[in-house]
Amino acid sequence: MHISKKPLLIGLIFISFLVFLFFISFESKKNNINHDKVFFEPNKEANLSEINFYDIEGNQFFLENFKGKVLLINLWATWCLPCKIEMPALDRLQKFIGDEKFEVIAIAVEKTNILKIQEFYEEIDIENLKIYHDSSTKSGLYSKAKGLPLTILMDHEGREVGRRDGPWEWDDNRVIEIIESYKQLSIN
Repeated sequence: MHISKKPLLIGLIFISFLVFLFFISFESKKNNINHDKVFFEPNKEANLSEINFYDIEGNQFFLENFKGKVLLINLWATWCLPCKIEMPALDRLQKFIGDEKFEVIAIAVEKTNILKIQEFYEEIDIENLKIYHDSSTKSGLYSKAKGLPLTILMDHEGREVGRRDGPWEWDDNRVIEIIESYKQLSIN
């Protein structure tokens, strides 16, 4: 049986072209979804009050310990490449606008030793973020994380006002404007 190569080649080119168009269309829609808004709707099923973590001295914290401040909570891990990429922006955000009304709380959610997190901070020159660690990894469950990184914005009353799955450029002007507006609400 002899199959002509020309129709087969034309068919493969046509199918390849359709697949190419599909991926371009999908990527364009995905980018619009991801970049239209910085934060998306809070997860009403999350139980953020249960999140607890430790600092490098072994002190335990709950998010309630920070009530009165606007918080940008970032759940991350040292093995997570997107987390590693966004950490410098979180560090800069803390440096630029962190004060008594706002703090970035970056919690490493992994079973590693907290000293590994300290080494990670030194390796990528993180200077303004405190080292926080949840070795139980339950923060991911309580926050209803779909993956890491997960970033949650909380107002000064401890309510989740938005979240974002995946990395972001956290020292972007739009982010700073949003956080500053919540800081202003905490004054009133």
